[in-house]
Amino acid sequence: MIFPIALYPCIGIQRLIFINMSLRLLIACNLLFCVSFAFAQKNDYKWALGLGPGWSDFNFFYDFHTDPPSIQLRNDPMSTGVFTASYCDDAGEIQAYSNGLWILNKHGQLIENSSGLNPTLASGQTQGSYLGNDSGFFLAKPDDPSILYLIHLDYGYHPANGWPYRYIGRHLLVTTIDLNANNGSGKTISKNVSLLDGVLMTAAAVRHANGRDWWIMCSDADENRHYRLLLTPDGFKGPFTQEIGTKPSPIGLNNSGFGNSFSSKGNYYVDGNSYLGFSIFRFNRCTGLLSDERRVEWPEPLTPPNDNQQHEPGGGYMFSADENFLYVTASFDLAKHPALPVGSKPYLFQFDLSASDLFASIDTINPIDSLKFFPYAYTDEVMYGAEMGPDGRIYIMHNGEAYCTVQYPNVRGKGCGFRYNEPNFNNIIGQAIPVLPNYRLGPIDGSACDTLGLNNIPVANFRTDDTLGLLARFFYDLSFKEPTNWFWNFGDGTTSQDTSLLHEFAEPGKYQVCLTVSNSNGSDTYCREVFIGISAQKEPSPANLDLRVFPNPAQESVTIVILGASPASGTLTVSDLHGRLVLQQPFRAVNSQLLDLRGWQPGVYFLSLETTDGNRQVRRLFVGP
Repeated sequence: MIFPIALYPCIGIQRLIFINMSLRLLIACNLLFCVSFAFAQKNDYKWALGLGPGWSDFNFFYDFHTDPPSIQLRNDPMSTGVFTASYCDDAGEIQAYSNGLWILNKHGQLIENSSGLNPTLASGQTQGSYLGNDSGFFLAKPDDPSILYLIHLDYGYHPANGWPYRYIGRHLLVTTIDLNANNGSGKTISKNVSLLDGVLMTAAAVRHANGRDWWIMCSDADENRHYRLLLTPDGFKGPFTQEIGTKPSPIGLNNSGFGNSFSSKGNYYVDGNSYLGFSIFRFNRCTGLLSDERRVEWPEPLTPPNDNQQHEPGGGYMFSADENFLYVTASFDLAKHPALPVGSKPYLFQFDLSASDLFASIDTINPIDSLKFFPYAYTDEVMYGAEMGPDGRIYIMHNGEAYCTVQYPNVRGKGCGFRYNEPNFNNIIGQAIPVLPNYRLGPIDGSACDTLGLNNIPVANFRTDDTLGLLARFFYDLSFKEPTNWFWNFGDGTTSQDTSLLHEFAEPGKYQVCLTVSNSNGSDTYCREVFIGISAQKEPSPANLDLRVFPNPAQESVTIVILGASPASGTLTVSDLHGRLVLQQPFRAVNSQLLDLRGWQPGVYFLSLETTDGNRQVRRLFVGP
């Protein structure tokens, strides 16, 4: 935004991984890279929020290891009141975070040579952080996760230098960090290196169709010009230019220069380019080219000049995970008028991408409660940036100490579950919300660009939400890597093949609910204990631990990988299909162990890891001839 205004639960879980034999093709890769890439999934699990001393009572990470997400206190004074960007390792542990002015490491310490970011505007601070909302994000080097890039937009004066957008992006920059330098404290090895110069909107990123590299898209703020860069192991390639679109050109002073975004699967790109409207394009993850523009123009009475209300786009453009809907934030600011109060009306709109007339499909998700704001139905609140959390909810930057959320973005209309002021942190967070590429997006299997042998082997996950019934739960699918089939077992004798659904249990109790997802490459099962109608019990808190075995099926050896906090000590037990003990040995606090399978009979085995704190996980292992 240009103009600032001032689960993985692991307790009680079994995950059974069945992987197609073609996975053996990956063994030729460097093993550490393959394991890291195959299971990279939690890079967006912690968001740095808070304005620091004198503003907020506390700074914190909004932590998605739990459901609902929890608060993890930070001990650093850095304000992320307007700009926030953060990056976690594959296990979801913080590696670096920034307020657009400098970068801190996993210990909350300043990374060497990281101060002085975005140098063009000497006065480019608001609420203690950089003034550019939603304008920076982290990407790891495709072949080396210890090298981290911060992609950030450097603001300056627009050539017209007039309201309403005095400031605009002038340079798209990259700052490069070596996380392993200085004994793990990190070091900035290059800073504020220009990737692109111009009159720019905020950038967005999406995986290349090969499943490894990244496309970075940045649109011109005035013209129908779009720039793209490609991040590969060899560095940044481009920029390449494409001219496409029907927005007014130049837009001039009606432009807002707000941010753009990709859909979760990368098939759509939205250019939220002006007060007058926005454009949705098809995106080709192989070529990086846009096509098939669909333009939405706001009705003339809603756009300036208008004596009573003035439409202000909020800069929040977020697609549902299934790519059926686009959510757009906006506000209607009340212009000065002696007969009307000063205020605004914040709105969240949903557009149906399957509709032939896109604007006619608009649905107002959060109608203003006129009783609450009686007699005028005006408030001083607004809606700005929006982002999809790893829990599948859309989070919307709202007022100074809360977000709003869309609980079920894949659901049409008001059934999507808009929640006002939730979560409320009761602590000032300003106007910050991160920009998050979909780190869990894989390759386009079978495409012309599927050249690296990286298959989409689906990963099962879901969350549960309470509903109006004591015995009912809504099960929301969070699986990724392109599943095509879903199978639910609710532990009460009933099953379903829906993706997400409401299920009502017959009686109170503790149930183990399992979701199996599959495609032509393999399948994965995720289970968790769900407590229904038992007031004296509470679902166990998730532990930050994830056990994986690789490869599976295996022949001569298998690597046991710990993603998350390694246990101080534990016991690894292996039994065969008939329950007979095959192996039992201590498991030490290391990231991985190699298990020798020579001499084992072909068949199915169960690996059980039980830590001293009572956390137990089970994996099924196939040993082939």
